[in-house]
Amino acid sequence: MIYPRKCPGCGDVISPEMLVCGRCSDSFRPVRGPHCFKCGRQLEDETGEYCDECTGKGHHYSVGFSALMYDGATRKAMSDLKFGGLAENADFFAAKAYELCSERVRAFAPDIMVPVPIHPSKMRKRGYNQAQLITDRLSVILGIGAVNDLLLRTKKTRAQKLLDAGSRTDNLRDAFTCDLSRYSHDLISGRFRKVLLVDDIYTTGATMECCTNALLEAGVSTVGILSAAMGCTY
Repeated sequence: MIYPRKCPGCGDVISPEMLVCGRCSDSFRPVRGPHCFKCGRQLEDETGEYCDECTGKGHHYSVGFSALMYDGATRKAMSDLKFGGLAENADFFAAKAYELCSERVRAFAPDIMVPVPIHPSKMRKRGYNQAQLITDRLSVILGIGAVNDLLLRTKKTRAQKLLDAGSRTDNLRDAFTCDLSRYSHDLISGRFRKVLLVDDIYTTGATMECCTNALLEAGVSTVGILSAAMGCTY
């Protein structure tokens, strides 16, 4: 059975070629420039280079991009994607990431795209990884290959949204690794030198940082990050 496509904002049925209805399209607020040179967050100070969250933190990813502000309609649509079974919302988030970030992503010129993985237990419960859905769709639009089984989540952790900024990195310690039984260090360092890491929401950067470290340890030279939505800081 084929279900009709619904607007990620209001839930009304829309035509198959549409991704959002006309009434809701302006409800999704883009992350506007100037952007933080590190995470891609919208800067309040037009003369600044880094946001307060990135200043002095020494994140190991090189550059970041983000499409939408994580509030209002975006928060609802992402919640529906992650917890409401509306996998089709990934089409919308991938399209917005392309619309708002593709020029900067192409300038970064990644060899591959890699989604942030979820734990197998969560995959069994949810049926899909929302970051992988967004990555797969964006990969097709950008013409950049996606490698979905390079990065693994090997440790089940508490939900990051339940923790303060200081506890998030500790919660994710040793939670990610690269599958070196499938991809050798030589292959990774030769063919996957520059990776675009993709996730649904960026808040403090703890998840992206832990994933970046796992990729760098496996032989990747440079990691850029892309998030469909940019959350608030703590």
